[in-house]
Amino acid sequence: MAPRQWIEGWYGAYGILGAVSSGIIPITVPLMMAQATGKLSTVGYVMGAFNLGAISSPIWGNIADKTKAFRAIFFGGLAIEAVAMAAFPLVHGLIAWFVIALLIGISTAAVATCATLMVVEFHPVKEWTPRIGWLQTFNGAGQAIGLLLAGVLVTAGYRVALWAGAALLLPAIGLGVWALRRKAMHYALDPSVTIRWLRSHGDLTPISRFARVELLGGGILRHFSIINIQSLKTFAALLPTRFGRFMTSIFLLFFGIAGFFAYFPVFLHKSFHISPMVTSFDYAITAGLGVFLYPLAGRWCGWLGAGTIYLLGRIIRLAAFAIMLAAIVVHAEMVRMILAFGSFSLVILAWPVISVSATELTSELSPMNQGFAQGLYNAANAVGTVAGTYAAGAAVAYMQFKSLAILAVAGLLLSLLIDGLPGQRKQMVVA
Repeated sequence: MAPRQWIEGWYGAYGILGAVSSGIIPITVPLMMAQATGKLSTVGYVMGAFNLGAISSPIWGNIADKTKAFRAIFFGGLAIEAVAMAAFPLVHGLIAWFVIALLIGISTAAVATCATLMVVEFHPVKEWTPRIGWLQTFNGAGQAIGLLLAGVLVTAGYRVALWAGAALLLPAIGLGVWALRRKAMHYALDPSVTIRWLRSHGDLTPISRFARVELLGGGILRHFSIINIQSLKTFAALLPTRFGRFMTSIFLLFFGIAGFFAYFPVFLHKSFHISPMVTSFDYAITAGLGVFLYPLAGRWCGWLGAGTIYLLGRIIRLAAFAIMLAAIVVHAEMVRMILAFGSFSLVILAWPVISVSATELTSELSPMNQGFAQGLYNAANAVGTVAGTYAAGAAVAYMQFKSLAILAVAGLLLSLLIDGLPGQRKQMVVA
């Protein structure tokens, strides 16, 4: 079928969400916190609140799955995020910023979760991969556009940037209402194939190969799986296995790099005199080029094995952060800028290689069903991101910006030490 067969009008609303939550916010909020408080640790605490809210997706998945109030949650989340963004520059104090950032993260998770569910719940299984692939592509394109907008808007001040982001969400609501006005919300297809079925049986590996732009790799896949107490008890028994070591390596990877991604516009500006506009433009362009690496990484996994490609991706990021750390102590300003600029681009380009290979490995190494394995993967990167962001806030308060590169290098090195060798490929055993 032609691409238009897989695309619905409300995907545009989800694309706008990507522009705001993954483009404007990651650039603007760190700059605002650094400027408004003069305390670098505040950036980590507030961005940590945003990340903490973003991992509420499993809760929204349960609520939406039980109530079927997909549109209410979808539009409500967009509206709440718009109000919260508009209010963010008007409040003062860490507690107020923390609460609003948390609210923005929660509303983003609510919208993203329902967007995924509206595909899964109301389309045949055979259509999930192309439809979710296009949904991700809209979100990724939105992020790239949002990064470009952020680069321009921050020159006018963080208030203008955040208010512009809030204003963008209003047409997103209108577009969603218009596109969904005649959409029948009923189980005309297979009522047994719901999000519950997907959590237990769904193989999401093919979706990982769809081109999309992401900050850290949380992405849409996180909204499919829930980790409960029994799951964690089961995982404890798996820690000594190759799968357990792989999950630990994922946690360490995201723990190490989380601080850099919370601070990067401030870090690059203060340490290397690279303006936020240049950083935003570089991020958007590099991530756009990285889109082409997703299908290539899938092919490389088929040829060399996902373990080898996962190893390669982490080595590339380790080298990039090592260069960035070296650039901090270089005296020649132009050389420092070139090294920092190049290493930042390399960090972004390494993500598609890591993303696809890690998703493949989750399927290959898991001794249980796909839904449980993907849930553990998503939990490992989500918890690592939140913990790493807060750790970076404390580290920056004592060691300044060099601590971000040190944390990234340390996290990647530990990840490689825990699970450095590719290992053997294996077929997944369904529990």
